Amino acid sequence: MKGAGRIPAEPLPDVMDWKYTGNRLHPTQKPVSALKPLIRSFSQPGDLVLDPFCGSGSTLVAAARLGRSYLGIELDAAHHRTACDRMRALANH
Repeated sequence: MKGAGRIPAEPLPDVMDWKYTGNRLHPTQKPVSALKPLIRSFSQPGDLVLDPFCGSGSTLVAAARLGRSYLGIELDAAHHRTACDRMRALANH
């Protein structure tokens, strides 16, 4: 979205706590449960969510689960493979 973004109907707090879920796919992997509220607040179903440094693909998983289109970019071959594997597994469920 270009210009001033819309204010979310349910604004999120400035600081969001989340519990470590044992993520082991990437050194800075975020839990999908922490990403879903952000995506839900700042996009609508069918919107495209871009993650230009997608790592293990947690943002892509969260976007897919919320009915958003997604596009991830990852330069590291091992992390790219992990993200692709996660998205294939999600598509097969």
